[in-house]
Amino acid sequence: MSLRRRQFVQGAVGATALGASGLASAQEEPDYGGWFDDVSNYDGTVDRRGEDTVEITVGAEGNNGAFAFDPAAVMVSPGTEVVWRWNGEGGGHNVVSDGDGPLDSGSPVAEQGTTYSHTFESEGMFKYVCVPHETLGMKGAVVVRPGGSGGGSSQPQGPPASPDYGGFFDDVSNYDGTTVDQTGQDTVEISVGAEGNNGAFAFDPPAVRVSPGTEVVWTWTGEGGGHNVVSDGDGPLDSGSAVAEAGTTYSYTFEEMGIYEYVCVPHESLGMKGAVVVGGPLEGGSGGGETGGRGSIELSGPQWLLSGSIILAFFSPLLFAAVMRKRYRERPPQTVGEESLERATGPVPVEEAAETEPAVELAHDEYDPKGTAALVAFYFVLIALLWVFMYFVEFLGRVSVIG
Repeated sequence: MSLRRRQFVQGAVGATALGASGLASAQEEPDYGGWFDDVSNYDGTVDRRGEDTVEITVGAEGNNGAFAFDPAAVMVSPGTEVVWRWNGEGGGHNVVSDGDGPLDSGSPVAEQGTTYSHTFESEGMFKYVCVPHETLGMKGAVVVRPGGSGGGSSQPQGPPASPDYGGFFDDVSNYDGTTVDQTGQDTVEISVGAEGNNGAFAFDPPAVRVSPGTEVVWTWTGEGGGHNVVSDGDGPLDSGSAVAEAGTTYSYTFEEMGIYEYVCVPHESLGMKGAVVVGGPLEGGSGGGETGGRGSIELSGPQWLLSGSIILAFFSPLLFAAVMRKRYRERPPQTVGEESLERATGPVPVEEAAETEPAVELAHDEYDPKGTAALVAFYFVLIALLWVFMYFVEFLGRVSVIG
């Protein structure tokens, strides 16, 4: 199973999207020469360059107990103060350089809140151990390299806007593909035993994004029986045995960026899973205020007017032809001299003449087929010009016109 706690290195995930903002290119992972081969919580070097102070937890979960430094490997800029802080777990620990190095916190200490600090002025790789638990894999490293900057735009970037959970949520019914954004808040609450997965077997929200330093509090609803919160794989979350009592809480403060996936052990097979995404998201996505597909300005005024003119121009030739046809059909025949009629046929009753009215050809000077054709052609040219105008407005002018 792949690691469920993923650290995101500044530049490695952000250099492409944020290259214009002056971030360093993706760092190369240092060669530790097998130093971390027996360290279970090592999953890459966390880049904290550009920060004045960096904190490392002593007694973090790892190596089959509370026998880890977290993060195990960290990269800082020259002049950075690194502070090791004891969490009170795993017995007595200390921080001592492996070989000739500057780190020595003294005798092992177990008291929670104990701190030891060192400011790294020169570049290099500084490996260290907890002497009592070195054989268990309680080892760490501080890599000092130039890079990064102290400005706000150079803050380490976290997971992308749409994190890849790798199918972790495939069987979670209350996950709809959304990671709820709660960044910028000091405390975020997640319900344990929420409705989902065919019962009260869900975390709500199942996926949440927070800022580094945020305290996440899981609160039990009292529904669905006993639940707990445990990291899926190597991770920091462990609320202990399953609890059913409403109002029970468990909290953890996330200091480092990454994706932290967790489960309720008794109901994992039912889909009771969750994830906390820390940091980010990466910049460079689409900005707010998008309008339509092109995000361009709209024509002012009633847009239906332009569309109506196009429709009118299209049907005008047909309307003109219909009117002209009706006009010439209804036009009365020209009268002929009375003398000619009498010589030819004699007096003709009016009613009979109406019934046997002979077709009389119209003179060319009264009906001009060429002129009519020219007028129809003009209308079609007008239609073509209007379509050309629409092309330039819609595609080249990048102005959205709603038909």
